[in-house]
Amino acid sequence: MAERTLAEIAKLCADCGTCQSACPVYRAELSEPNSPRGKVNLVKALADGRLDRNPRNRSLLYQCLVCGGCEHACPQGVEFTAMMIGQRDRLAGGRRIPWPKKAALFLYQGFILRRVLWLPRLLARTPLKRKLSLPAFEKAGLKKIRGGGAEKKHDVLLFPGCVFTYFYPRKTAEIKALLESLGFSVLYPAGLQCCGFPYLSQGWGEKFAKLKKKNEAVFRSFRFRQVVVPCSTGALAFRKYYDLPGVGIFTLNEFLFLKAPGAAVDPAFAEGLTGSFTYHDPCHDLHSLRLQREARHFLERFGPRFRDDKEPLCCGFGGIFKVGFPATSKRILARKTSRLGELGAAAVVTSCPGCYLQLKENLDVPVYFFSDLFEK
Repeated sequence: MAERTLAEIAKLCADCGTCQSACPVYRAELSEPNSPRGKVNLVKALADGRLDRNPRNRSLLYQCLVCGGCEHACPQGVEFTAMMIGQRDRLAGGRRIPWPKKAALFLYQGFILRRVLWLPRLLARTPLKRKLSLPAFEKAGLKKIRGGGAEKKHDVLLFPGCVFTYFYPRKTAEIKALLESLGFSVLYPAGLQCCGFPYLSQGWGEKFAKLKKKNEAVFRSFRFRQVVVPCSTGALAFRKYYDLPGVGIFTLNEFLFLKAPGAAVDPAFAEGLTGSFTYHDPCHDLHSLRLQREARHFLERFGPRFRDDKEPLCCGFGGIFKVGFPATSKRILARKTSRLGELGAAAVVTSCPGCYLQLKENLDVPVYFFSDLFEK
């Protein structure tokens, strides 16, 4: 907390409650301790000794998506994300990651899946597929598209992130092909690690630092102008917590909006749907990176077949949050599902791999990634 201490951040809160309507967890639980304001007051009470650490208040501090919605809404400028990460780092106290959360993160990143892939594939063929939100575990020859000469300067380094690397690898190949079809030279190097944000957000700064060091070593081995991350969480991690001077960091929708605004969408996409479709705004796109117009620049080309959602809601994924608080995640998703029903959406498009997984494996309508909109 170089800029402000945790106590200084918490003191900025005026207890106005504006944050409540912007918090998916509060709207799902409707309890003051689960509101951002409640968590700020909990941090204050822990800091001044009015409360001692215990399992209950520890759980409350982790029952947060770190989505940035409250920061976006706060009139006082409370740096809620920094406060939560700092407080969780204090709770972790340098101790090793508890094995249940470690297992959840390993599952999320695919390390365990690469060794016992037969088990989740088997479960994905049972009724547990929906309950566990298990993907289909696509196969794709990513090794064939990896690499790039260190001597050549590329336009783009593609960082697909964990979900697309391990769960939906075809999307990684499709995004690389899309960027190349638009005239960009694309580097997809071997050795990329998780961006580390799942660890950072849980308070395990030491693990994040190790992942950051490995990724930055890969980046330094190549010459490129910008990094394209089809994941707003990864883009946020690189922009805010990495040391990448002189390198542009973009989400896919932002990159195409700025660098290829004339990229042609595929009319056949909408023609193949049974009705109108809508767009799901990823939380970090909407709140942390302030990206909203970028995707709609292309979506609106489908005319009335695209029905914009003026009341964007969280899907409830949040990576490890879904594993740690499945009931809350389910309630958040239920609100999103109800909203999609109100819109009469026959399909959903999103630009976050985590949201894509959550929606695709739980909704009864087709779910597409942003890259699916374009001519192949």
